[in-house]
Amino acid sequence: MHSILHKIVVESSPENLFQAIESVSGLSSWWTKAEKDGKKISLFFGPGGEHQVMMEMTSVVPGQEISWKCVSGPWEEKGDFVFRVSEHERGACLDFSHHGWPETDDFYKHCNAKWGFFLAVSLKQYLETGSGQPHPNDPNI
Repeated sequence: MHSILHKIVVESSPENLFQAIESVSGLSSWWTKAEKDGKKISLFFGPGGEHQVMMEMTSVVPGQEISWKCVSGPWEEKGDFVFRVSEHERGACLDFSHHGWPETDDFYKHCNAKWGFFLAVSLKQYLETGSGQPHPNDPNI
């Protein structure tokens, strides 16, 4: 099995970074439109948001870590997503992993590039300037 791994440092507090990953308003500000119902998170992609992805939070350590599993959508059967937040001398650090890819095919490579953009550019901009580049304002890569 293969993993997508990213690590970023942001000039923001660990609390703000965790909130950006855990809350609907945070996710919608740097990734894509999101809706939450209990432990389930719906994410909307496509030109008009017509493609829905359903995630389920499998574990939460408040302020430190969130784990998700895709229960409906293109990442179903593609493992777990883990966001780990920690303090850093410049603010906060995010260690991200998406484990369980059976192969490094074109979809894996596309998702790796998109995660890189959303985390290292959009999330970082959102936390440091107040304005991210969530879908559909992300580059077509």
